[in-house]
Amino acid sequence: MLIFKGSVSLRRIVVLNPKGGSGKTTLAFNLAGYLATTGRKVAIVDMDRQGSSTRWLHNRSADAPAILGISASAAKRDATGAQYIVVPEDIEYAVVDAPAGLPNDRLIDYTCGAHAVFVPVLASDLDIHAASRLISDLLLVAQISRRNGRLGVVANRVKERTIAYRQLMRFLNRLSIAVVGTLRDSQNYTWAASGGLCIHEMQPSRVRKDIAQWSAVTQWLERRLTMPLTPRDLLRPVHTESPQKRKRLQTAVLFPAAAAMAVFAVSMWLSSAVRVSQVELPVEHTATVETVRAAPAEPIVEQVPEEASAVSAREELKGKWELSGVVQWDGSSLLILSDRHDHTSRLVSAGVNLDGWVVTDTGRNYAVFAQNGEEVRLALH
Repeated sequence: MLIFKGSVSLRRIVVLNPKGGSGKTTLAFNLAGYLATTGRKVAIVDMDRQGSSTRWLHNRSADAPAILGISASAAKRDATGAQYIVVPEDIEYAVVDAPAGLPNDRLIDYTCGAHAVFVPVLASDLDIHAASRLISDLLLVAQISRRNGRLGVVANRVKERTIAYRQLMRFLNRLSIAVVGTLRDSQNYTWAASGGLCIHEMQPSRVRKDIAQWSAVTQWLERRLTMPLTPRDLLRPVHTESPQKRKRLQTAVLFPAAAAMAVFAVSMWLSSAVRVSQVELPVEHTATVETVRAAPAEPIVEQVPEEASAVSAREELKGKWELSGVVQWDGSSLLILSDRHDHTSRLVSAGVNLDGWVVTDTGRNYAVFAQNGEEVRLALH
């Protein structure tokens, strides 16, 4: 277990992507540099073995706004064996450059208590697939609340007007996760890094296009920083299942690499349908590649009679989700569910837990959800 200790007012921003080469460190030190240029007391916590953020700080001029560097080697252990990173009390903002190759069961160490979590994604098939696995792990294993909106994706090093860029944006737009910005592939980031600078500290005329793109990122960040943490943000789930059981759970939600890309390809076909509910999906077609499990239901605090609670839960499920399609994939049924509130769609397989309801039965035009002995049947319209 890794714990970050600092002042009660510390705002922690995490940048992570276990796949190397995603531009994670570049995004991290540019975020730290931006915060420093606004006069705030900032630290960058370099947890990556390569130490790239630390090297960036070494290149930084003493005349530039101060940024404190904290490396992974500063981690200490307490009597319980837990590791902890101490952030000085006077630091207001800590940008954490998470390590590459981070196991999914360690994600919670970085996301728990974070005000903002950035995931940079590149425009390539391998990166898109890796991002789908990562976001699924963040929702399933680290149990980040989609409702609280702490998780944001950045399309990084993109070249617009390319097929790869269009594929990436279509994928990201189907995740029901905020795409907080699109950053172009520019040598300005290389020049800035060599001098220990961020993009906001370079000559304005040179980085005008880059600053314009960063405005969306910084606006999203500022909104997250003003949102107080909730008990849900501080939740540290304890996984008692065996590694084999957790693997089976993830396999039920994620597809192998080749299948994921096939699913994504057919999502382009689905996007052309006027109403998915009016289209009978052939067996050979599949659905979208988006991460498909909704955030876990918030705990119910008030005590209500069991009968009233069951009725309320059934009505809540029916009021939120509409069955838009049933797809056959590799011998099993996949459900396309449409959120009646925000009009997004999600792909759910049999056995998956959705807002506390488990998919127990499916057919060509229906799905049955069960919870505490109660059943709800959603029919395809």
